[in-house]
Amino acid sequence: MNEYKDAFLDKYNPTRTQAKAVSRGIAASLQHNSLYRRGLALETKEAVKSEWRSYLNGLVDRYKKEQRVEDYERDIEKLKQIMNDKFSAAFFSKPHERFNTDPGFRISHAQKSISVFLKHLWCMGDIACPPQCPVDAMILKKAGKRYPDTKWGYVNSIDEHRLKVSFLEAAKNESTESLAEWELKKFAS
Repeated sequence: MNEYKDAFLDKYNPTRTQAKAVSRGIAASLQHNSLYRRGLALETKEAVKSEWRSYLNGLVDRYKKEQRVEDYERDIEKLKQIMNDKFSAAFFSKPHERFNTDPGFRISHAQKSISVFLKHLWCMGDIACPPQCPVDAMILKKAGKRYPDTKWGYVNSIDEHRLKVSFLEAAKNESTESLAEWELKKFAS
């Protein structure tokens, strides 16, 4: 497993820092997943990202010990709630015109940023194995799913997130690996 962790870090976080892990987590959640309303001031975007970074960094101590999926899901929901409570005016207020995704900071933004952040820290040896892995179109494709099952940016409920995770669990099949270990290997292939 260490060879997969090292290869991942060599490519995405060669400096092996928590700051880069946070940055990568936020960037991954925004890639192919619109969030900000048009014309938003740079200062406002930075305030959003500052709060977001603070939330992610605040997870580290707890995740040094293995966490239950239920706790992880609560962290996802809490991040969504905090961001919408504090910054709803910074986000789309109507469904996206092209993708028809819900307005605001969605479960998809929260899960992707948290899971990518935790993946980096786990690969660096700073935390225990995360309870889940990043869920996105690429890993859903590697799990054998086709469009529209590979869509993930619209996800805005834990139930819908669980459905996507169930696709990965089914693909993992009888493997005794954790979902995070399975995804790390699949991501590299």
